[in-house]
Amino acid sequence: MIWFAWRQFRVQALIALVLLLALGAAFLVTGPHLLHTYHSSIVGCRARRDCSAAKGSYLSAYPFLQNLLTESPLLPILIGMFWGAPIVAREFDTGTFRLAWTQSVSRSGWLGAKVLVGGLATLVTAGAFTLMATWWSSPLDRVRDTPFSLFNTRDIVPVGYALFAFALGVALGAVVRRVIPAMVLSIAGFAGVSGIFIAYIRPHYFAPRMANFRLGVSGIAGPNQADWTISSVVKNAAGKVFPQLSHGVDFRPIGKGVVALAGVGRCPNTIPGSLGGSQSGPPKAVRAALNKCIDSFHLHESIVYQPVSRYWSFQWCELASLVVLSLILMGFSLWWIQRP
Repeated sequence: MIWFAWRQFRVQALIALVLLLALGAAFLVTGPHLLHTYHSSIVGCRARRDCSAAKGSYLSAYPFLQNLLTESPLLPILIGMFWGAPIVAREFDTGTFRLAWTQSVSRSGWLGAKVLVGGLATLVTAGAFTLMATWWSSPLDRVRDTPFSLFNTRDIVPVGYALFAFALGVALGAVVRRVIPAMVLSIAGFAGVSGIFIAYIRPHYFAPRMANFRLGVSGIAGPNQADWTISSVVKNAAGKVFPQLSHGVDFRPIGKGVVALAGVGRCPNTIPGSLGGSQSGPPKAVRAALNKCIDSFHLHESIVYQPVSRYWSFQWCELASLVVLSLILMGFSLWWIQRP
């Protein structure tokens, strides 16, 4: 039965193999140049004092491949639609289930063979893709230094999402018994579950850390850029929240030396000069006076965040959760088709 399932699946597997080989060739051709440019342009840019320009130019390299990786969460959706959903639903659409389920192989054995072949193909395809994507984009990701923003497209989590999408497609196809509706529901179901993970489950794998940081003219002296900031609010000593300051401070001159902090109130001290200045901002004395104004209101930012040191723990937690969900869905599919 496994050999028969493979023969039915071999066209899809061949298409996936060709696409992976083409993508792998593109990564192999451009990857070494991307890594060389990183070491020649980004490493040591602080000594040359041109990091901003160097990073901007570097992050715009190979836009087609970068955009392709940005859309890589579509891979699990495609697997669920075209590999998972038709496994059972197509048999009902064409009526071939009458033949398939009257042979010597049981229904569960028939579906188990198909799920085994499709599941292994899913793991190999998603694993190869995410391995190549993670390797190729690693120097770009070091420049971005925001690993949690790329959580669904790097390392091991994409494999879990692909397996879950496949199992969801199989389950929906078994219940709906029509290919097109099962495909549409696979998209909606995957989007809903992945959204629940991102918004409600992932932030709570571990208790988040909370910290208060001083608010200043230059912004927030907050957690590391690579940390995942879950929420942040600006408060005063009495606990009053100032949502308008969450994106930075805004001073408005209302007279000579008199300045108001937007949304908070008039500064009690005099500002010795104009708020303008060079490209680096207002002069040192003005900045000191503005910071004194902020301090007089006892403002601070209260941040809830997950440190970057937990990144791999989060990856394993989410992968394990998705694998468990996938096994439950596959078990459900095997149970469901036993029904008359």
